[in-house]
Amino acid sequence: MKSIDISRHTDFRPQPVQIRVGSEDIEVRSLNCAIDLIRSLRHDRLGNYAEMLLVQLEAAREPEQQAKAWTAFRTWSTACGLDAQIARAA
Repeated sequence: MKSIDISRHTDFRPQPVQIRVGSEDIEVRSLNCAIDLIRSLRHDRLGNYAEMLLVQLEAAREPEQQAKAWTAFRTWSTACGLDAQIARAA
């Protein structure tokens, strides 16, 4: 029988991401924060591009899945022009 170390599910600690939505800078520190942000954008044009990302973020349970979901969130936020450092420089 395979044992599961429940503490491993909380091992994932992402590097926070600074994003800019409109004129507001937001620090996204966790997958839950990313999920909340994407849900808040559901009726915005950005939300139209995030449905599958939201599914991936919500389904991530294991640390490896969480890391991949975080990378996908960072990639999405950069592709949508939300990277705060890039937005400030523009």
